[in-house]
Amino acid sequence: MGAKIERRGVTVAALALSCDENRKKKVQIGIKIADTRDRDANKNMGCRLQTMKQVSRIHFIWGATALVAFLVGYFLLPSSPEKGQFSIPRTGERASSKSGLEDERDGSRIKRGEMAGVGLGAGAKEGISSILSQKVVLSESEITNLGETFRGSSDPVAKRLAFSKLLQGLTAENALLIREEIEGQDHRSAEFQEFHYAWGAVAGVDAIMFGIDTEEDDMKPALAGWAGVNPGDAMAWIEGLDMENDSRFDPLLKDRKLEVNGLRHHLVSGIVEGLADTDPRQAAEFVERMVSSGQAHPGHMHIVTGEVLRAAENPLEASVWADGLPEGRMRNEALGRVADHFAGRDPAGTAQWAEGFVSEPGMERVFWEVGANWAGRDPEAALNWASNLPAGENRQVGMRGSLNSWARRDPTAAGEYLQDMPASPMRDAAVAGYSTHVVWEDPTAAMSWAESIDAPEQRQEVMVEVARSWRRKGGQGLAEWLSGSGLSVDVQESIMSSRDRRRR
Repeated sequence: MGAKIERRGVTVAALALSCDENRKKKVQIGIKIADTRDRDANKNMGCRLQTMKQVSRIHFIWGATALVAFLVGYFLLPSSPEKGQFSIPRTGERASSKSGLEDERDGSRIKRGEMAGVGLGAGAKEGISSILSQKVVLSESEITNLGETFRGSSDPVAKRLAFSKLLQGLTAENALLIREEIEGQDHRSAEFQEFHYAWGAVAGVDAIMFGIDTEEDDMKPALAGWAGVNPGDAMAWIEGLDMENDSRFDPLLKDRKLEVNGLRHHLVSGIVEGLADTDPRQAAEFVERMVSSGQAHPGHMHIVTGEVLRAAENPLEASVWADGLPEGRMRNEALGRVADHFAGRDPAGTAQWAEGFVSEPGMERVFWEVGANWAGRDPEAALNWASNLPAGENRQVGMRGSLNSWARRDPTAAGEYLQDMPASPMRDAAVAGYSTHVVWEDPTAAMSWAESIDAPEQRQEVMVEVARSWRRKGGQGLAEWLSGSGLSVDVQESIMSSRDRRRR
């Protein structure tokens, strides 16, 4: 269903999901696929070679090899890290272990499973693998000289060449010596992350355990590197890990007071990243196995899906992969991530695709993402779409996501729309989406909206959610409201003592 769509100046690929006996109404999504990675290779090579002539301190004997390493690293390795939900903090910092579906404070959204803290892009990992394949032998004095160039040179080409050369010479035996040369780098920097990814690839568990006694967050990238080259050993290690009864982890669990589950999820995410680079299917199976044993969260599937989306040659490839996963939470999480990815580019086309799942349970994330992304561009179109879905949970979630996003964009207009809605389950869903965002701006008004929900069970659920957000915002006036809220004493106590448990 649906043909390839042509748009001026770009190529638009059609997204089609194969119809089979068990899946109906799967339609194509058209999205813009702009090839932004094309470069004029000859021009770039000429520029780099011209710059290389100025680097007099680099030994001529390895110049050709270093140039290849530089070009791979310079174009593929990232210059900035990604932020996420959990990272091993430095001494004196508090670890965050948020697990909610969405943080709506200040309009920011943090999706479950993006627990990386800081991480490497797939291009960076490919670049590191290429560099490590070009092994050289470095003496201690050469390591020292390269480190001085890396730290002290004002020439970015010289710095990158020196760093690439250090990675080429990295072994399990000299890793500590090389680490000393990059020790001053911010632990969130690309170079710091790249080094530990490479160290994990060449030394495995030794590189991971070294991170226990450091203040920097270097365990996760090392795990990703290890899992990328030796997945069996990496998976066996984390699955058999008993941190609470392993005194080697005392510096993290007792001295720095990290939570066991938060730390485990953080380490698992490193392994998932490494697996997803080479075998997404294996990564998905690992996540499913770890979730079943209580050692991971379904949100880890976002890491796998993100890699599939990056590597897929066309949208069809990614959506068919997610749709083909075994029925259950893993598939639902993956489809939700795909929906978010495409809805931001072509919400109308993604909405058509989502309708093929409207009768399936567990698809709430898909319909939330479509509604939220579309309402960010065109609230009227998003609400019209959600209103015309078949009655059911997915319809209500689509409406809730639409109003939540619209409230972020224009709370006054969204509130006026709600005023005109007649009492109905759709209005209740819309009010839920609206109030859970407005609470960050005006908790009292948000609670008044929540109290207007007709369905008793949903009304209490939203009131509790708004109250918890109110508490996280500071809680001014919350105790007074609770005293007259009619909520049970147990519910009131859970609101005032609960940790951040965010829901959509």
